[in-house]
Amino acid sequence: MTERFNFGPFPILESPRLILRDLVPEDAPAVFRIRSDYQVTRYNTGLAYDRLDQADDLIVAIQNGYRDGIELRWGITLKGDNTVIGMCGFNYWVRHDHRASVGYDLARAYWGQGIMTEAVRAVVDFGFASMDLNRIEADADSRNPASARVLEKVGFRREGVQREQFYENGGYYDLLLFSLLRRDYIASHP
Repeated sequence: MTERFNFGPFPILESPRLILRDLVPEDAPAVFRIRSDYQVTRYNTGLAYDRLDQADDLIVAIQNGYRDGIELRWGITLKGDNTVIGMCGFNYWVRHDHRASVGYDLARAYWGQGIMTEAVRAVVDFGFASMDLNRIEADADSRNPASARVLEKVGFRREGVQREQFYENGGYYDLLLFSLLRRDYIASHP
């Protein structure tokens, strides 16, 4: 068995088109471009950014979460271009239960190209191979079928729905729940 990941040097992931790397302060303008676009953030918790310092704060929070061993989130870049076009990673990791939750967002210019599916697949591969996960969880706003499709393409199964789970702009909305278990992942990756 491979030694379990222990939050030492930040792991760089590579897929056919992408490099997933740590976020650094110089990425703030790119993160701001992503997080200030209402179309990108409309299904996320919180409002679209309107100040660059919000992107600075997010990067610091992600770095602190990594340092504290509670989260692991990558910046997504295209091979040959170090500009961050999205983010993907584990928002939390419950070691005792061998489970983590994956989340992601991507600049609108890159939607519909399979980039997020490729990034999530790389993160999931890392989770099962290096973090000794048994279960990876995810959720998607019921109004966001594109996010649900990404999860399903990677092999996640819809487990259920939290009806009227959150209130936003005068209405209640459902949250779709997904998971991918190690045994299902192994069965699809002989």
